[in-house]
Amino acid sequence: MFGPLFDADLEQLRERTEQLDAFARASYDDDPRLEQMRAEVFPHGEGASEWDDYHRVRSECDRRAAEEFDLGQ
Repeated sequence: MFGPLFDADLEQLRERTEQLDAFARASYDDDPRLEQMRAEVFPHGEGASEWDDYHRVRSECDRRAAEEFDLGQ
């Protein structure tokens, strides 16, 4: 699992989102590197909580990006 979101900066959240998106695409496309990617993306094993992590990471990343955009206005 990724860990506490409050400890991650926006760039770390973006990187994790990209990693999870790449794994999801590989899963869908039946990529031959899928098992290697699984070990990198979910080093503690894949489970429901890890996929819940995907939604938490994406939501937090989107929230912080919107907040950063608002501050820049």
